[in-house]
Amino acid sequence: MKSKQQKRFNLALLLLLAMSWVAGCSKGYTFHGTLNDPPKPAVAVTGTNWDEKPFHLRDQQGKVVVAFFGYTYCPDVCPLTLANMNEVYQKLGDKVQDVAFVFISTDPARDTPKRLATYIAAFNTHFYGINIPDNDLAAVKQGFGVYSAKNTTAPNQTAENYFVDHTGYIYIIDQQGQWRVTYPYDVPIDEVVADVEHLLAG
Repeated sequence: MKSKQQKRFNLALLLLLAMSWVAGCSKGYTFHGTLNDPPKPAVAVTGTNWDEKPFHLRDQQGKVVVAFFGYTYCPDVCPLTLANMNEVYQKLGDKVQDVAFVFISTDPARDTPKRLATYIAAFNTHFYGINIPDNDLAAVKQGFGVYSAKNTTAPNQTAENYFVDHTGYIYIIDQQGQWRVTYPYDVPIDEVVADVEHLLAG
C-alpha cells in the first residue's frame, strides 16, 4: 500500500516540477520600447533612396527594419538619432547584415536624393535615406502615427529656410513586415540592440 502511495506521490511531484519548468520557459521576452500587442502590419513605404534607386519597404522582409522620420535641416533630434542608430549598427556586429536602417524624410521638398546622399553619408552609407512625395508621405505618416508640419512661428524663417516640427520616434519592424516596437528618439542604445537581437534570434 505504501508502495502505491509512494508512486502516486512521486508522480505528483514529477508533474509539479514539469509544470514549474514549463511555466518558467514560457515567460516571454520583455521588449524595452512600447510594444504593439498584437503586432501591426507596417504601412507600405515607397519612395526614392539617396542613391536614386526606388525603395519599397516590402523588399526588406526577411530583415529587421529600424525606421525613423526626420529631415536633413533638423538642428538637434535628427542628427542625434542618426548618430545613435549608427552606434546600434556598430554594436550588432555581423548580425547587422540582417538589419535595415531607414531614414524617412518629413521634408521632401528640400530633402532631394542628392541632399540625402550627402546627409546620410555623414553617418552611415549603409543606411537608407528615403524621399517620398508629399501626397504619398501623408499616408505613411498616418500609418506610423507621425506628426510633421512646417513651423510657422519661429523667427527669421523664409520659404527656403524653415524648421519642420515632427515627432521623434524609432520604429522596429520584424522580418515578417510587422511593426513591433516604438521608442523615443533618445532610447538607450543597448535597449535597441537587445530588442533587435531578440527578433533576429527568431
